[in-house]
Amino acid sequence: MTAWVTDGKGRTFEATGEALAWTPKAVYVRYIDPGGREGFAWPWASAVTRR
Repeated sequence: MTAWVTDGKGRTFEATGEALAWTPKAVYVRYIDPGGREGFAWPWASAVTRR
């Protein structure tokens, strides 16, 4: 899946990752940021696209 994520420095980017949990409004994702580091986030469900 891909997700639009905003990091702690306020940068928004599209990341490739894996959905680990979800609700009707949000998805808990594990992603790899542009620097190659792993991160976790709860973006809105509308910001996540299935592969």
